[in-house]
Formats: sequence, C-alpha cells, structure tokens
Amino acid sequence: MNGVKGFFDFLIDIEEIEMKNPFRKYSRKQIQKTNIDSVTREEFIKILEAVDTFSPFVVLGGRGERKNMFKPYLKDGFRLFLLTGGRREEIVDLRWSHIYVSVSGVKFFRIQNLKVERNLNIDGLYKYIPINSDLFDLLVEMGYHEKKQTDNYILLPERKVKSKTIMDSISKSFTHYKNGAGIEKDISLKSLRKTYITWVHQVMQKETGLLTSHSTAKVLESYYIDPQILSVVERGAVEIKIFGQNSSL
Repeated sequence: MNGVKGFFDFLIDIEEIEMKNPFRKYSRKQIQKTNIDSVTREEFIKILEAVDTFSPFVVLGGRGERKNMFKPYLKDGFRLFLLTGGRREEIVDLRWSHIYVSVSGVKFFRIQNLKVERNLNIDGLYKYIPINSDLFDLLVEMGYHEKKQTDNYILLPERKVKSKTIMDSISKSFTHYKNGAGIEKDISLKSLRKTYITWVHQVMQKETGLLTSHSTAKVLESYYIDPQILSVVERGAVEIKIFGQNSSL
C-alpha cells in the first residue's frame, strides 16, 4: 500500500497533476478505488476519429459567434502528447534537432526541463524522452527522414502564431472532440500526460521519474548524458508500450 501511496504522491507533487491522494490518510477500513483520469486506447481512437467526423464548430456565448475548432495539426498533436508525455510548452516547441542517438543506436529527445529550471532558477537542466517504435512511426509520418537534421518545429513548422496560441488551441480542441466522441469521462489534454506516466510506471517503476520530471546537472558535455540516465532511456525506448502494446495510432 505504501507503494501505491508513493505513486500518487509522485503524480501530485512532482508531476503537478490536479487530484487527491486517497491513500495519504490511509485506513485499512476505508479502502477506496480512485480514477486518475487516464485515457483508454478505445477512447483515444474515438477522439481521433471525431476530428474527422464531428462538426468542428462551437457556438460561443453572448453574440452567438461560431468558432471553428479544427486545425490540421490536431491529430498529430494529440499523438505527440500521448507518446511523449510532455507538457504543453515542451511538445508545441519540440524541434527535430532535439533528437539524439546513443552509441547503441537508440533515439531519444533531449529537451530543456523548463519546469525544473524555473523552480530552481538554474539553466542547463534537461529531460530525456525515449523514442519507442510507436513514437518513431509517428515521427516518420511527420517527415523524420527529410527533416531530422533541421531546427524546424515538429508540430506546425511554418507557424505564424505564438506557441501559446497553439497550446490553447490544442487544449480546447481536445475537449471539443472528446465531447464530440461521446466521452463523458472528465478528461482533458493533460490526461494524455497522465496516461503516459501510468504506462511508463508499469515498466520503469521507481525509475519513472528519470523519464518524466527528474532532471540532472550531471551533463558531461553538450552531446553526452549521465550513463545512468542513458541506460534508463535506452530501456524505455525498447520496453515502453502506451496502452500496453504497439498501438499503431
């Protein structure tokens, strides 16, 4: 039971997921089940399908203005969020040049850990996202072979709007199409990160933090990382399966 309590503490304190830990004041006489608002494979597929089939228009209050929630990058964006577990600013500003390859040939993203940098007021802290087979397939669809050595954004490379605008658009559109898919469960774009962390924890257990929010100052050189971190990244690239399988989303 301490392990379950610890996992919920990790989600709340480290990942900043808005939820209560039902085990914080644990009593064996008051066992409760809880829902951490993760997304199932079936629900995620329904949301992707809704992007193609559900009306993109929503009527705003007041003057009854109609707003189009559709954006051509939505489905790729939703999949990137699910398969990387990144925060909004991390995914929207993800670049092809953030992809690195280990000596053994394992690919991973190396990005600034902006949250930790802000909290500690320190620059040069990084986090590492393993590129498993599902994520690599998505990157290939998005132009990996042609763009892998460029500094272009992966999502909406030729953008004319601010990153914050894209973040808000993806968040609101996810909720719109979630509703359009007939899903009543209280899930949002943040739930994709929760889903990723949950499945990563199935494989990585206590090393989960090394692939989510943990950051290290032990950067040897600009292209090298702590061997402990690299070992976990390489293992994660092989073993992590969102939804417990090669999802082919």
